[in-house]
Amino acid sequence: MSGSAFRIGCAVGIAVFLCGAKPPVPKMTADDYYWSGKGKYHSGDYAGAVADYDKAAKLAPDTARIFGSRGAAKRKLGDKEGALADAKKAARLGDKDARRILDLLGYDWQDKDDPAKSGKGKP
Repeated sequence: MSGSAFRIGCAVGIAVFLCGAKPPVPKMTADDYYWSGKGKYHSGDYAGAVADYDKAAKLAPDTARIFGSRGAAKRKLGDKEGALADAKKAARLGDKDARRILDLLGYDWQDKDDPAKSGKGKP
């Protein structure tokens, strides 16, 4: 790096500091929120995990793994109805583990009103 480039970089840094401007914060993606939620879940912060999964679900509402993971976190928080609803949504979106578990427990996960979403019938 040349001396002038270094001075320009320092001047920009000082100007940002003095003006109180904040550097741009990168926008988080659904995947970012999903992995943040996974980390919080595994550290025992289930409420924080649900909050991150909620953000991921808003950005990627058709991603099965988000709903499966959020359902697991809700179960840990004692929200059985929320956990079941998320597990059913994950199953309808194609999560094979959610389908298997719901089938074993005797829960109907298929959307009877929409055969394309139920996994049965024509899309």
